[in-house]
Amino acid sequence: MATSFDVIGERAMSVIDDYKLRKLWNVNIDMFESRIDSFILNAIPRFWQCNSSLAYDAQGRQFEADLNTMEIQILADYCVITWWEGETNVASQIALKLKTSNSFSFNSESQNFKEKQNVLDKLREEVDRQTTNYLLQDLSSYDY
Repeated sequence: MATSFDVIGERAMSVIDDYKLRKLWNVNIDMFESRIDSFILNAIPRFWQCNSSLAYDAQGRQFEADLNTMEIQILADYCVITWWEGETNVASQIALKLKTSNSFSFNSESQNFKEKQNVLDKLREEVDRQTTNYLLQDLSSYDY
């Protein structure tokens, strides 16, 4: 049985609290699904170690394989990272960080940008840890 993109998206959205995505969901569900699908499609190549096939049907919005819970969680976590990268890579915030002014606003924005990068680093560390645990579950199947 195939795994729907909705399963991955719902798992990711359980930790994302974004008013823009909530509004998009309320206004246009198709555009919301398209946005979540873009997170999923971005997550797929990041989880290159997946033991299951990550081949998918974009029109049907589903993976061909029946992914297990851990595979779903890792993909969802990569979706969260993708979303967070979008929140962090806002051009106006980067421009404020690069200002030469020593104003209070610059310091606040610079600190905010740094903290967002720290959160992103922690998210990446966590998904790397989960991926390692996932790979260790099937250690006996590897040839040495």
